[in-house]
Order: sequence, then structure tokens, then C-alpha cells
Amino acid sequence: MNKTVRNLIMTVVLLATVVVALVVMLVLNRSSEAEPEPTTPSASATSEATTPDGASPSAEATEPAAPSAELKELVEGLWRLDPDDPMAVGDLDADIVMQVYFDFRCGYCAKAATETEPKMQHYIDDGTVRVEYHNLAILGDESTLLAQGAVAAANQGKFLEYHSYVYDHHVAGDAVEASEDGIAAVAKAIGVADLEKFRADMTAPETVAAIEDVRTTATSLGISGTPAFIVGYSYVPGFIPIETMDQVIATELARPKD
Repeated sequence: MNKTVRNLIMTVVLLATVVVALVVMLVLNRSSEAEPEPTTPSASATSEATTPDGASPSAEATEPAAPSAELKELVEGLWRLDPDDPMAVGDLDADIVMQVYFDFRCGYCAKAATETEPKMQHYIDDGTVRVEYHNLAILGDESTLLAQGAVAAANQGKFLEYHSYVYDHHVAGDAVEASEDGIAAVAKAIGVADLEKFRADMTAPETVAAIEDVRTTATSLGISGTPAFIVGYSYVPGFIPIETMDQVIATELARPKD
């Protein structure tokens, strides 16, 4: 195969990949705001959720549309619904499954984790919402290592403690040292039982692969910033306060399922 033909094939494959990603993102955006703004530590925390038709949830309420077959297949394919999932909270048969994509070095992820998430606990307790977390490390090698630490903590049933510890310290201005020793110190502080296993798991090939898998999935969905939420069938990019999250959840509860 000559060089010109090979280059042409590579170009066609690349274009096809871009088109697939754009199509997937278009499907998600039918349930989200018109111009999503991913939120990282340097971005503005002004993103507002919208209802599936693109209107603000603060507008006069109208019954949301049932999800299309395409949207149902896409979103429900993301749900893990594993009773032994160490990175999820809430009932398997909750009314709404919420997917949360976050980076441990993202300032607005820390804001969401310390301000919005605690006020959602009643939805989890009463079976309204199940939350499944995704370690989307996009802010460099330190983010990746912190995400790997989260997987290692999850392997010993300490994901939520790790999640809270890292973000609480971020907000307090005492960010966790993103090194193997610094992250092992977090494991010790939150009561991980086997620190030797924790260290081994943190850098194990399967852990590295798990973080890369999340990046790949996020890229296929067009998610390039954090935090990002898929609440039921609504895509919510960026930080939102609990008042807006309440409105998104109310919209999803009102949505016909079929």
C-alpha cells in the first residue's frame, strides 16, 4: 500500500471517529443546554441545567418528553447497576440513575462534592436517586494518579471516604499531595486496612486501564470538562447548586419512562 493511499485511509478513519462523537454528543444535548460549558478549575461556575427541550428548569414547568429509543439505549448503556459497585451509592431500583464525571484536581468538582452532593443525600436515602461515579482524570498526571488512588481505595470499600477527604482538603486550601506517598497518606488517614495492597493497586495495570476506559467513554460522549452529570436522561455540564439540581431531578421524575 503506497503512502498516499495509507494517508487517505487514516484521514477517513479519523473523520469517521469525529462524526460518531458528534452524533453521540448531539443525542445527549437533546437533554441538555444548547451550549454546554465544561467546568474545570479555570472555568466559570455559571453553567445552568436545562430541561430536555432546552428550556431553563426555572421556566414554567411543562411535562418533559419521553426519551427517544436512541437516547434510552445510549444513556442506559452507561448504567452499571452493580450491587457490589464500590463507586456508587443508592438503590439499584432508584427512580433516577445519576452519572457523575469528576476530576480530583478540578475546583468546581470540589465545589459540587462539598456543596451540592451533601444536600442530595435525602434523594439517595429515600430511593429517588442512585449515583454512580466516574473518575474522569483530564487535568494531567497528578489527576490521573489521584484517580488511580480512588480505584485503589474503592477496592477496599473506601471510595466515598477517599472522595470526601480529597475534596474537603481541596476546599480547605490544603490539597492532597498528588504523589504515591501523598496518596498513601490519604489511605492511612481514611482507614484503608491493607496499605501495601493499596499501593500495589494504585499503580496496577488494571487500575491504569480503568482510568483510561473512563476517558475513552467520556470522549465518545463528547464530555471534555468536569464536573459533568447525566441525571436520568438530562445532560448537565458544569457545577450547579442544589436548587438547580432539585429542578433537574423534578424534571426527570416527571418524565414518562416509555
